[in-house]
Amino acid sequence: MSREVADPYQWKRGFSREQAADYCGVSVYKVAIAIRENLLAARRNGKDIVIFREDLDAWMEGWEVI
Repeated sequence: MSREVADPYQWKRGFSREQAADYCGVSVYKVAIAIRENLLAARRNGKDIVIFREDLDAWMEGWEVI
């Protein structure tokens, strides 16, 4: 009997760098580099950096398939 694991980000729209890395399955460093190189859109809200789910999904769609 298999049990589905609930998506902890199912209803979340904006992510921190750490949450974005977890959502994408990559390191925080990779997310930070992608933001710095303008490969991933991010917005600043005061001291916080917010990355929207739509931008993360678009970024992952552009990844090379091996």
